[in-house]
Amino acid sequence: METLRSHLQTRNRLAPKRGHATGFSLAEVLIAMVILIVGLTAMANLVAQSLAGTDSARYLGLATTLVSEKLEDLNRWPSGSPYVAAGGSLTADTAAGSLNYFDDVDLSNTTGKVSETVSKTDGTYSNVIHNATGYVDTSSTTSPPAGSGIVAFHRRWLIEADPVVNGITLTGSRRITVEATLTNLAVKPTVSFQMSLVRP
Repeated sequence: METLRSHLQTRNRLAPKRGHATGFSLAEVLIAMVILIVGLTAMANLVAQSLAGTDSARYLGLATTLVSEKLEDLNRWPSGSPYVAAGGSLTADTAAGSLNYFDDVDLSNTTGKVSETVSKTDGTYSNVIHNATGYVDTSSTTSPPAGSGIVAFHRRWLIEADPVVNGITLTGSRRITVEATLTNLAVKPTVSFQMSLVRP
């Protein structure tokens, strides 16, 4: 009998008293929801910044490749060639005679084509298409070709005769500077890359 009485007393002490609610109050639930919302918002912002940084790095890598490719292209011409004549600008599209110091590069992420378009001084356009198969197609049209991809860069280059490098004039040399800027995507800040080389 004593065991039954002690058991009933223990059970009565553990049972909730009438008039006292168990669980969470409305204030506690609201505070928990606010903390959860702040945490999720911060995590979503972090993911968005990470994705934007990844895109920016990818396009910067493409710009680096395009600048390097154009520098190699210009460096292969002999010193007396008109293709490496001093001129050009990194701030505006410039031309000298029939030679332009700028072009547009369109990259297709579906077909693998890379299209280089140059506006000529006579109003026509020269288009060189590098196919994924290795085949190169050239054409000349009176209107700019439509872009085949969603990634487009504008390249400009500047060729300086007898450049001054670190206060020293390099007589008989040329400094070639190429800049590529992403033009058709809303990547902020704008993706742009510039590189120079000095050659005899």
